[in-house]
Amino acid sequence: AKMASAARKRARTGGAGGEADEEPVPVADGFEAPIFGARVVGQVTTLALEGEDGPLSLCQDGVASDHAGAWYVATKDSLLHVSAAGRVRTVATCEEGGFFGLAISPDGSMLFEADFDTHEIRRVEVAKGEVTTIAGSGTTGSADGVGDAAQFCNPAGVAISPDGSTLLVSSDGGLRQVCVAAPPPPPSFAPI
Repeated sequence: AKMASAARKRARTGGAGGEADEEPVPVADGFEAPIFGARVVGQVTTLALEGEDGPLSLCQDGVASDHAGAWYVATKDSLLHVSAAGRVRTVATCEEGGFFGLAISPDGSMLFEADFDTHEIRRVEVAKGEVTTIAGSGTTGSADGVGDAAQFCNPAGVAISPDGSTLLVSSDGGLRQVCVAAPPPPPSFAPI
């Protein structure tokens, strides 16, 4: 395992009024400054991610919290999981197009991503890394429809409803709603 340099293990946080404190703050290996420890509102920090073969330099296209202290990062052709300690592992890869905007299901089992290049919306099963296109024909457009009958034009941002049943996708054609899980049936009432 690589040891991070002393400079990478320490960073300074702003004190009252934004001045720098004199005491360094310890941080996890792989980060240049604290992100999971003490922070100051408005502090901006560049993260140095550590992969299997050392530091990673990536073009990130999307990020989402796993709601447990770690993050998912979308790159042009990979979906990565970044642990709280800064370790990176590949969750899934994409042969065509690429990962862009990300949203995670409330239970953390699925990630949803917008592919800006292929005009599709995909689901990634986190445990298995399986990638499935759930909407979009692969050609640019703005047609409503089910599955590949729907069309998107450069979808970018993705948000998921609190119950995990619906995505809201920003596309050049406006905001689009994508059903990703059947809503629960309405309650049935027995006749009186």
